[in-house]
Amino acid sequence: MWFEPTQVELVRDAFPEWMAFLFAFLSYLGSVWFVAPAVVLAFWFRDRHRFASWLGIVMGGYAVMLGLKGVFETPRPGVGPAIAPESLPTVVAVLYAPAVEVHTTSFPSGHAIAAVVVWTMLALEFDVGTRGQRWAGAAAMVGLVSFARVGAGVHFPIDVLVGAVVGVVYVAGMLAVRNRLLARDHHAATGAMFTLAAVLSLAAFATSGRPDAVALFGGCVGAALAWQYATPSREPWSASIRVFAHAALGLAVLGIVALVLLVVDAAVVWLLVGLVGGLIVVGLPGHVRHPDARRSRSEVTG
Repeated sequence: MWFEPTQVELVRDAFPEWMAFLFAFLSYLGSVWFVAPAVVLAFWFRDRHRFASWLGIVMGGYAVMLGLKGVFETPRPGVGPAIAPESLPTVVAVLYAPAVEVHTTSFPSGHAIAAVVVWTMLALEFDVGTRGQRWAGAAAMVGLVSFARVGAGVHFPIDVLVGAVVGVVYVAGMLAVRNRLLARDHHAATGAMFTLAAVLSLAAFATSGRPDAVALFGGCVGAALAWQYATPSREPWSASIRVFAHAALGLAVLGIVALVLLVVDAAVVWLLVGLVGGLIVVGLPGHVRHPDARRSRSEVTG
């Protein structure tokens, strides 16, 4: 009843074929290709002490997803998108295929969980429009991402529904812990998010056995170490060419490090990649200081 491929076919076939491209685009708004850069760039270019905890919350969210997928191990619908990637020009297929070709288990939807996490972050922490408008926009994006996964033929409706519910419960729980600790010690509250995410990553590895969970654990450890011993200043990077160059270099290094995961399956390598990634993301701002901060320090020294 809950896992009938005909349900997915009905949704997919109710729309014209060209909608497959729209479903793929919307899928990216809940994928790691959007979520990871969004939280990293927010941490680098906004109030770092405000966004640091979201690094842990995002990693913990992916750990929850991996853990639950390992428990249920539900096959995909096997329906596929209305337009097959192999029928497209190579350049288009390279961008389109990752959104519609998946080989992991289906239940619950990781895109739905991730969409709840990242769009909640954007609604809570960015001062754009009114609070009500931001929440309405976040809810709409979660709904669109979730529906797109069914329309792309890669998820059952129950997958995205449960995924969204799991995401809401998870984020609410993490924020409740964070906000309670914030009243006592802001620094410790962020450290607690990394610690909880690390515990969830170990639990995910226990249930799924996937190296992704080991990489998440390494990322949590690396981020926690950098936060504890090389805490960056709260002041965000300025929007200058020099800073953008450092940010681009940091993202490039992260991308190159991540490429190792495409060719190596050893858990220890995934652990080291995650560790290096966590150290870079949290530690890099401490090595690229705000120009005004350096000027003020030199004036004091002078």
